[in-house]
Amino acid sequence: MYACPWCSKASFSFWQKQSLGPKRALVCGHCRRNVSVNWNRAQLAAVPVLALGFLGLISGKVLFGTWPAVLLFAWLGITAGMLFTAPLYHFYVPLVRGTAAASR
Repeated sequence: MYACPWCSKASFSFWQKQSLGPKRALVCGHCRRNVSVNWNRAQLAAVPVLALGFLGLISGKVLFGTWPAVLLFAWLGITAGMLFTAPLYHFYVPLVRGTAAASR
């Protein structure tokens, strides 16, 4: 469980935090305030998915040159990227006090 940055009570599960983004907020069950994640760190945590997905696209094209191979390698790259991104997001991206605009 993650602590709310407003009231410091454990309010958010692992999956709730994983679903947060810089423009998406959750409401704390205790204090009813918006909680979001740090924008810069959230963007940085997404780099492995983007880089390995793009590397998969290029590898499929260079090695086989067919659309099924390109799509398969892209899917494999994105899947491998998520294996790095989920723990990185868990440990590196903190919960921050959200604004009312972030909940839209």
